[in-house]
Amino acid sequence: MAKAIISGLLKQGHNSANILVCAPSKTTRHNLIDKFNVRVHQDNTAAVAFADVIIVAVKPFVVPVVCEQLSEVMQHDNRKLVISIAVGIKHATICQKLNHSPKVICAMPNLPAAIGEGLTGLFAGPNTHDNDIALAESLMRAVGETVWLQDESQMSTIVAAAGSSPAYLFLFLEAMEKAAIEQGLPKETAIKAVLHSAKGAISMAINSQHNLTNLRHQVTSPKGTTEQAILAFQDGELDELVASAMACAATRAKELSIG
Repeated sequence: MAKAIISGLLKQGHNSANILVCAPSKTTRHNLIDKFNVRVHQDNTAAVAFADVIIVAVKPFVVPVVCEQLSEVMQHDNRKLVISIAVGIKHATICQKLNHSPKVICAMPNLPAAIGEGLTGLFAGPNTHDNDIALAESLMRAVGETVWLQDESQMSTIVAAAGSSPAYLFLFLEAMEKAAIEQGLPKETAIKAVLHSAKGAISMAINSQHNLTNLRHQVTSPKGTTEQAILAFQDGELDELVASAMACAATRAKELSIG
């Protein structure tokens, strides 16, 4: 996800010289330079001295350790805004590890951030300054749309509805592609038919004044081909299957929660 955000920021015109990435692996640092031409460092505390905004993009179990490293430097400079994109790390935990800093925002971006089409769920504590909220909004808007959560407990649902959902869509499109090939289409034709239809449908949904149900009804003629497909999905209890899958994702996000 860190690479996705870096890629998205660069595509939106951010200067690579203004981005410093800290990574313990020398190989990783060299790969980041080769791919993005960003600055790199092996010491996390270097980010505090360099940046106005620090994005913590590590595995959840590493976040407390990283925050303790940063806190040693941040206690001398509390102007830094910290944005954590780690799944399940609670806002209060990060604040506490950073010497009770009020300048902490939790974010959950998804993979399309890499092409500037992401969706990021954001949560800020009640004492967060408006200018910090505006800064986080501006940063994450560079890689897509944003939604602000009123309650941190909603973050697990954002994980299920946005963070994990690109994989759901890829899985569904894979199934459509496979079925089209089995029904006789050449692979290249099947891929093009599935992907461009999905792209068009999503664009219509985003730009339409109608809700998803109305849009579906518009293309579903009584006793027509689409209706037969819809009935097959309903007979297979698609709604229940999707709800169960999203509940599993949300539950796992809660299980990963620290703090």
